[in-house]
Amino acid sequence: MKYSLAFDFGATSFRAILGKLENGRFVTEEVLRVEHERVEQDGRSRWQLDMMLQEISKTILKYKDEIASIGVDTWGVDCGLLGADGKLVEAPVSYRDPRHQEGFERAQQQLSTEQIFMQTGNQIMSINTLFQLLTLQKDGVLDKAQTVLMLPDLFNYMLTGKKHRELTIASTSQLIDLRTQQLSAGILDAYGLKPELFPAPIRPGECVGTTAGSLLPELAHTDIPVMAVPSHDTASAVLMTEAYSDKETAFLSCGTWSLIGCLTPAPVISEQVLAYNLTNETGFNGVNMFFKNITGLYIIEMLKQALEKKQQRHIDYAEITAYVEQCPVELTVDVDDPLFAQNSFDVIAAVDSLTGQHLDNDLSYFKVIYLSLAKKYKEVLGQIEQILGYRFKQLHMIGGGVKSKYLCSLIAKELQLKVIAGPDEATAFGNLLTQKLALNEFSSLDEGRKVILASSKVSTYNF
Repeated sequence: MKYSLAFDFGATSFRAILGKLENGRFVTEEVLRVEHERVEQDGRSRWQLDMMLQEISKTILKYKDEIASIGVDTWGVDCGLLGADGKLVEAPVSYRDPRHQEGFERAQQQLSTEQIFMQTGNQIMSINTLFQLLTLQKDGVLDKAQTVLMLPDLFNYMLTGKKHRELTIASTSQLIDLRTQQLSAGILDAYGLKPELFPAPIRPGECVGTTAGSLLPELAHTDIPVMAVPSHDTASAVLMTEAYSDKETAFLSCGTWSLIGCLTPAPVISEQVLAYNLTNETGFNGVNMFFKNITGLYIIEMLKQALEKKQQRHIDYAEITAYVEQCPVELTVDVDDPLFAQNSFDVIAAVDSLTGQHLDNDLSYFKVIYLSLAKKYKEVLGQIEQILGYRFKQLHMIGGGVKSKYLCSLIAKELQLKVIAGPDEATAFGNLLTQKLALNEFSSLDEGRKVILASSKVSTYNF
């Protein structure tokens, strides 16, 4: 049995993981991990798409004889514009570019934030695709576009020559009425966005095309199926949680962003949901994910980088954990504060500004952020429980945060819930699971989840 190949793009690094069934277990191997950062170009903060595509094609060529399929997932909201010639109009802009605020303000000249939310079900965030497009519309860039592709759809297009709109990533855009899974006519009409900009939908598990149609010349002699997976990384990650089999299990995808919530049969759209700034997005098999986006471990990453630069040395997480476990500091801040959403920010200065205090030891700021994250998770889960009218009995935590035993224990204690932690590479595993289901190598979603989870490192933390 051959491997499937998952490309999992995060906002600070991306990876490629091979996975296959072998003697009843799911065997995986990470074959690529690359850190990446945004670049300033033409006054915008942009992704290095050419470099990413080079790494994708090199990896595919290296393993072309061993793989039966390929799947790509990325973070949400970002997109690329194709001109009439099928080529990119410009390099994709990052969600961290501050000019999306202009599109957000432009949007409110036509519809209120409440009207936008009620027509889509998406949390109102200035980074959402709708507001990105309105900034591009203002600049005249959108006029040059014939097609808008969300980032994973753009990768799939480069790999196959086929244009599609995968449902889970489209659901992050604020362009879809999540009750119908269709483009919102009210939103498109209000902002003069032509429906033909957006290609036909495709569901996770369907075949996008093969690399024989790739726009990357080096791949044109290969013929490997490219599968639509839950291409929003959250949707792939949540697929690996117990929330899929138990409505009383909440999920926490803990990475650069924190996404905490649960699965519901249909979108939850009300004034109370808007007031709490919660969101709905589409998951695998059309299930609704009801949750909140919170700035996550990105704050920890930014603090670590800043201190390494300041102290001219490497700081590992073992040192950070050893320090915070004995640190008496109990200060917290609101991790949702706009200070933490800027293109770049000084964590220590932000914490000092919000608390009115300066801490003697720089490592103490890690404790403040960890405590603040746990406090925010408790607050948001309480809001979700209030809206749904029932309490959760456990939290399934996935993503890079599960590698921190300190954080997992802290969350269990703060939320007074049992925490299931793992796998840390849940996104790539959800991507691979979808590919294997499409190849009929698992008889059901339930079987696939059980086999992969049994083959992964999963821990339990009690409060």
